[in-house]
Amino acid sequence: MIFLVFYFILFVVLIFQGTHVAGEVKTPLGTLPEEVAQNPVSAARWGILLIAIGFFGSSVGLLGFRFPALAALRLAFFALGLGVLALYGLWVVFLGRKAEFIGKPAVSDDHGHH
Repeated sequence: MIFLVFYFILFVVLIFQGTHVAGEVKTPLGTLPEEVAQNPVSAARWGILLIAIGFFGSSVGLLGFRFPALAALRLAFFALGLGVLALYGLWVVFLGRKAEFIGKPAVSDDHGHH
């Protein structure tokens, strides 16, 4: 029974995270500076993927109460959800946001040390 709590929490997190990343493309929250940008196409794709897997996993979990054959698939979907969440985390940390320094370099005085 405790497995089902974690199961449904995982897929709700996937749905919420997917709506967040997909919605941030259209209306950024402004929590990051302008120089740290994300690719809007890949962010939207990640959002759609997370939302789809979240709803599909939740549906399989809920339908598993009615159909025992689907209940047997819960562990596989849980592993799939964890894997997708881990891949999304790696994308966010390492690939999703690239720093682009668009400002001008500071002016050098060439006065040396005082």
